[in-house]
Amino acid sequence: MDTKIINGIRSLAIDMINEAKCGHPGICLGAAPMIYSLFMYHLNFNKDDGTWINRDRFILSAGHGSALLYSTLLYSGYNFDLEDLRKFRKRGSKTPGHPELNTKLGIEMTTGLLGEGLASAVGMAIGEEYLRDILGKELINHYTYVLVSDGDLMEGISYEAASLAGSLKLGRLIVLYDSNNVTLDGKTQGVFDEDVIKRFDSQGWHTDVVANGEDFNSISQAITRAKSVSDKPSIIEVKTIIGIGTSVAGTSEAHGKALSEDDIIRVKEKMNMSRVPFHVSKEAIDFYRDSLDKRISPIYNNWAQTYNAILERNPEKKKILEALEDGIKLNLKNLHINFENNLIEDMRITNSNLMNVISSLSPTFLGGGADIVKSTMTYLEKSGDFKFNNICGKNIHFGVRETSMGAILNGLALSGLKPFGSTFLSFSDFMKPSIRLTAMMNLPVTYIFTHDSIKIGSDGPTHEPIEQLGALRSIPNLTVFRPADVNELVGSWDFIINKKSPVALVIPKEEKGILEGSSIEGTLKGAYVIKREMGRLSGIIISTGSEVETAMQISDELTRKGIMTRVVSVPSKEVFSKQSSEYFLDLFPQGVKIIVLEASNDSSWNEFVYNKRYLLNVNSFGVSGSRKEVLEYMGFDITTLVEKCEKLLK
Repeated sequence: MDTKIINGIRSLAIDMINEAKCGHPGICLGAAPMIYSLFMYHLNFNKDDGTWINRDRFILSAGHGSALLYSTLLYSGYNFDLEDLRKFRKRGSKTPGHPELNTKLGIEMTTGLLGEGLASAVGMAIGEEYLRDILGKELINHYTYVLVSDGDLMEGISYEAASLAGSLKLGRLIVLYDSNNVTLDGKTQGVFDEDVIKRFDSQGWHTDVVANGEDFNSISQAITRAKSVSDKPSIIEVKTIIGIGTSVAGTSEAHGKALSEDDIIRVKEKMNMSRVPFHVSKEAIDFYRDSLDKRISPIYNNWAQTYNAILERNPEKKKILEALEDGIKLNLKNLHINFENNLIEDMRITNSNLMNVISSLSPTFLGGGADIVKSTMTYLEKSGDFKFNNICGKNIHFGVRETSMGAILNGLALSGLKPFGSTFLSFSDFMKPSIRLTAMMNLPVTYIFTHDSIKIGSDGPTHEPIEQLGALRSIPNLTVFRPADVNELVGSWDFIINKKSPVALVIPKEEKGILEGSSIEGTLKGAYVIKREMGRLSGIIISTGSEVETAMQISDELTRKGIMTRVVSVPSKEVFSKQSSEYFLDLFPQGVKIIVLEASNDSSWNEFVYNKRYLLNVNSFGVSGSRKEVLEYMGFDITTLVEKCEKLLK
């Protein structure tokens, strides 16, 4: 019966790909015994409660094998029917080309970018450890399983994430490695020749090998051995044959295109399966579902009883559980976080103080940085460091691993937590694939980017961000905040904490005070008038972040010359874009000249200006020098900017 179910899963997968006329049949045929062994004998889940917080997580990091996942989920009783499978890769279907986050359907994250799933699974495993400590193992004690391909392990992000997982001794993380030595372009020989097991051994992992990928019992036994290791993550290399049973087995021809009709017939005959497309054996599927129910129902029911009892008698744990489900709810404006009017302070310090207030009020708020927390100043005081022997710590030391940090943050957010990660703005480029997935899945991850300006000077062009603001703003569903002062920073955090959505918070390495006219409420609208004109309006200067104070100084100089200007601060273009047209016209009356001042090359500001001459920005890489030298070299000093504005507005 095991073999019949495995072949039934395979048969459905290749039917889906054949119907769509595209897909990846090789992994669906080769890895089916692996995914069957996991689901049948180990994975704890509830098809009727996709948000069960103690469910085991399964991540298909090799997201091109989506047809294998969908057919397995249908067999497992999730809300898929054969018509859903027939619509594989069709618009609006439950079965898109690569898995897309939907826990009610058994899909734990959006995958497809190789390596991201493995790195995010490390985040999930960290989340499990942390939650097990603060909630107790009676409520949290699940495993995180990942299926990876050769391609996943070639990507650098997997090396970074695996290294951190080994250092943190994440014993409830188990990786199944579909080792078939084939990628889309051909054999891995000459491209990927390292001994993967030795690599993971060196990183502190428990390792195992199953020589025959068809031997589902040996795979299951290897998973059992991995579960017995509490102080190491595990990887099980399973030797498989891509496209097994076809005429192109073991070659790249089995990887990324639908099988021929002859091969489909050949495979189905070998598997003793019906040639009728999308045929499912009632006997096999009933046996499989009954077996799952007998194994998992007692586990789920016992957990549910414990959960309800704890909710009744432990209000602190109830509060944490509610935060995991609904997110953090804090009104920073009402917390009486008072700042002296004469405050002059590095904004990173102000930000640190705010973060520590939030941390003290929310156990689900945690995070870290990529080995530069002393510079980004995002350390949570009195919260401890997350380590093997201190899993209640809220400060995660990611090491010099920006690329994997973003994906790990996604895994933490998928665990219900409210994570943050910090680095310099110019290093955000390392993290773009992960940030993109954050936005796709609409996860409440906060990316904190400091050193946001050419003003940092002496570090030179590699550290002076130019194109990063525009790149971040171009990502759909990502809200970018660039606050100009303390009030705007508080408003930014008020938005961040009370929304379950992704945010990039960009702050300077610069001392700032409270700017006259700045507003928390205005920040929550995305844009507002921070300085009004002193007479008949001649022009408007739009600015963000560090440049707002500069814009106000320019406005003062222009006023002395009889040119009356208004300054509009735009801490978040994305939030402002959601305001009414009436509000827009209130800030920007028709017919008034608009100048944009920002030390970036973000071309999206063109929508506000008459022509590019009115966009005062930076279109070349910086130089190494003092702040004054760099600003003068880039034509961004006050004297030059006043002259430019005067010419534009006269």
